[in-house]
Order: sequence, then C-alpha cells, then structure tokens
Amino acid sequence: MNNSLIGIEKLLDTDLEELRKVSLDIWYSHYSQIISIEQIDYMLNLMYGVGVIENEILNQGIFYDKVLKDNQFVGYLSYGSETKNNITYLKLHKCYLLSFLHGLGYGQIMLSHVCKKAQEMNLKQIILNVNKRNEKGIKAYTKFGFKIIASEIKNFGNGFVMNDYIMGYDI
Repeated sequence: MNNSLIGIEKLLDTDLEELRKVSLDIWYSHYSQIISIEQIDYMLNLMYGVGVIENEILNQGIFYDKVLKDNQFVGYLSYGSETKNNITYLKLHKCYLLSFLHGLGYGQIMLSHVCKKAQEMNLKQIILNVNKRNEKGIKAYTKFGFKIIASEIKNFGNGFVMNDYIMGYDI
C-alpha cells in the first residue's frame, strides 16, 4: 500500500456535508449487519444531525479529522480528552472508513494518527467503545494493540441500546 495516497487533515466547516454523506454510506453498508436499520436511522440523526457536529467542535472540545485517499473523502475520526475517576485519557468517539477500504491498513494509519494526537495532548491512554458484534472493528483495534477492558450496555433512547466493549490502548 502506498501511504502517500492517504491523508488525514482537520475537518473544515466546508466538509460537514461530505462527512454526513460518507457517514450514511459507512453506517448503512457496515452496521446493517450488526444493528437494525431503525437503530441506524435513529443514531445517525442523533450523531450527525445539523448542528450536532458543530456543537461538539465549538462547545465540547471534540476534534474531527477527515481521511482522504486520492483527494477523496473516505473516512473520519473524532476524539477529545475526557476525565473519569481522576484519570484523563483520549476518548476516540469515531473511527470510520468506507467499507471497500477495510483490510488495507488505512485503519491502522488512522489509529496511529490518533495515538500521535494523544501524545501531543500528553495523554497516556486511548479509550473507545465498539459494538460487541462489530467483529471487523474489534479485530482492527486488537491488531493495533487495544485490549478489552470493560463491557457496557447503555440505553441510547427510543428503545435502543448500545451493547459495547470498552477497549483501551496504553501509550
């Protein structure tokens, strides 16, 4: 794989519509095997509705980066620092890549980028949630060095739950 063909850059205001389009493609192609279409619709509206991402960036200290391959928007990351039990870590909220690019090493490049961001913020651990049925995601995170550190079932509203592993990576 030629790494020069992939780039990761800060998401711009002008990229928001493209991010929303790519998220639809990613979620419906990948997650329809894991959760219901109704849950996907509900989650997409809550996470990507107009004003949601803007609020996360402007008011919650969450960073968004776009992933480009041959100058095409193919994925994205979002992350920010969080503190729990007096421990501050980098929370990886979103790590998404178009399905046809899975298995080519791009996810590992994306995770390396997040690791670098955590180091720049002087954080020693990255935490993420992954659906327990997301075998591809779990495999990719494990390959990078993440370990399952907990499990949680969280009410997401409208009768939907998130049944996740919490994975951690020590830097």
